[in-house]
Amino acid sequence: MNLHAVDYRQVLPDHLLHTFLDDFESLRHFYTYDPRDPDVWPRAIDAVRSRSNPPPRKAVSRTLEAQNGRYGADESVLENARALGGEDTFVISTGQQTGLFTGPLYTIYKAITAVKLAKRVSEETGVRAVPVFWMASDDHDYAEINHVHVCRADGDALRFELSPDDPNDRRSASDRLLGPEIAALLEQFADALPDSEYSSSAICALRQHCTAGTSLSEAFARLMTLLFQGQGLVLVDPTDPALKPLMSPVFEQEIRDPLASTRSVLSTSEKLSDAGFDSQVSRLPEAVNLFLYQDGQRNALSYGNGRFSNRDGSLSFTERDLLRVLEDSPERFTHNVITRPLVQDSLFPTLTYIGGPAEIAYYGQLGGVYRQFGLPFPVVYPRASHTLVGARTARILEKHGLTISHFVQGIESVVDRKLRDDMPVHITEGLRAARGDAEAHYRNLKGHVTALDPGLSRIVDASERKTNFALGKLEEKTLRAMKRADGVMRGQIMRADRMIYPNGHLQERVANIWQYVALYGVDVMKTLFEATDETDFRHRITPL
Repeated sequence: MNLHAVDYRQVLPDHLLHTFLDDFESLRHFYTYDPRDPDVWPRAIDAVRSRSNPPPRKAVSRTLEAQNGRYGADESVLENARALGGEDTFVISTGQQTGLFTGPLYTIYKAITAVKLAKRVSEETGVRAVPVFWMASDDHDYAEINHVHVCRADGDALRFELSPDDPNDRRSASDRLLGPEIAALLEQFADALPDSEYSSSAICALRQHCTAGTSLSEAFARLMTLLFQGQGLVLVDPTDPALKPLMSPVFEQEIRDPLASTRSVLSTSEKLSDAGFDSQVSRLPEAVNLFLYQDGQRNALSYGNGRFSNRDGSLSFTERDLLRVLEDSPERFTHNVITRPLVQDSLFPTLTYIGGPAEIAYYGQLGGVYRQFGLPFPVVYPRASHTLVGARTARILEKHGLTISHFVQGIESVVDRKLRDDMPVHITEGLRAARGDAEAHYRNLKGHVTALDPGLSRIVDASERKTNFALGKLEEKTLRAMKRADGVMRGQIMRADRMIYPNGHLQERVANIWQYVALYGVDVMKTLFEATDETDFRHRITPL
């Protein structure tokens, strides 16, 4: 099997993404830049240079050099972190929640896109573009990050979970420490990985960086640093106390005008809806786009009757009170999904944000908010998308003439299609002839009886429908009989389905990179870099 690409429509039914890629002009009102525009980068660079509130380059640079040094970063990363202090350096940004063992594959694809796009922008414009990965280490959605999967050909993907999610526990990922249970989970994960010459080194790396007492976000950072060695990818932990004072201007504006950003999002969401698109992010009219830490818990704030409060009313502040808390303890504040891009782009000279379909959708809701905060809207850029296909799976697909788009419809439809293709000629021709004969018979009969009584037309039509239904049932039962007789073929297709479309989802949303590192070694990252074309916004089928 050779590397090839397929249109996103074949693997993902996402109306806004397809419109964004195929008919950008119809969405230009919601997005400033078309990522395919050949002049997009000079325009974005000029917009960042003309900012009225330039980013705190040097302070951010010092902090990120220290952060990445703690993660064990190599000189390519530290040099990029230092370069962020210079006036002619710009940022190609992306980010993700800090999932266990780096989470789903699309996290890796985001970072690869950022690295490759940064190199391209640097070459095309002459400025220095640095790839920056924003770790959502302040996110409290534990259910999204507490597990990892291993895909298997002989059954459903295995799920390994640190501990069950407690919706009442709203600690951020940076405050969640791996406990002694991580050792047992690593053993179970190791047992599930495919056995190869690289599996022991893969597990050794996981054991080295995922130790009891290490936070989920720290373990994520160290594994990403290892996987992207030599690529210059700068990681950002936004929970670092050194960064919080630099974020304060965004927090302060949200406090002083607490519902303006929400009103803007709701207004834009209504316009998107009128244009035929669903909103990715919904907000209540009273929602403030900030969280406040109290006793280690992340509290969403709302505003009403002149006061800020949390969900259960245990916290309540006037504007003056909350501004005083911000001045004294900026580390107690954090952004939400709406203000995260604003905080990030206030800190960095950001040219673009690289995201998946959901992020592209919600950035379409943020244009007005960017204007409120006086920040240039970034180029919204689609991340790379892959399905990785091993040699055994490739042989099954080639043998049965299948592609990934077939599996999107479900395994039963794949098997039915294959069985119909393989149905003996005398059966398919017999069914086709029977349908043709029936159609001719009823057409002839209808002409005769309606000459006697036009009302008989409906009876003839009903009789024809019954005959066609009976022939359809005969074909269906024939397929069932063939399924029973051809269990080998069905088993092969099911094995392929489990590897390329696990649990009924795109592979990149379920599988984890360490399964492939265990099979192919860390060099699998080189394969992914080479297979990624950051300018081709299609889904890639990548042989391993």
